[in-house]
Amino acid sequence: KLVIFPKRSGKKGVKKGDTPRSEVPNVAQNTLKEIIPVVRPKMRIKARAITAEEKEFSAYKTLKKARTDKKYYGAKMKKQAEAKKEG
Repeated sequence: KLVIFPKRSGKKGVKKGDTPRSEVPNVAQNTLKEIIPVVRPKMRIKARAITAEEKEFSAYKTLKKARTDKKYYGAKMKKQAEAKKEG
């Protein structure tokens, strides 16, 4: 069961949903550093040679192309629809 301690002492520090002061001293607190252990993924990547495909790849060009495609998507669709109507 989750027990919420009042933030401050006094009546102003108590908010709706806080545990009553009579129950607070009896609660066993968790003094461990970790409440729920979180398994961290291994961040280390072994060194390796860069492939030709990786050397060719340009993140800037790829993002720029994606932005322009997004910008002109509507116009492209309109043009295709008109071509379909005519053809």
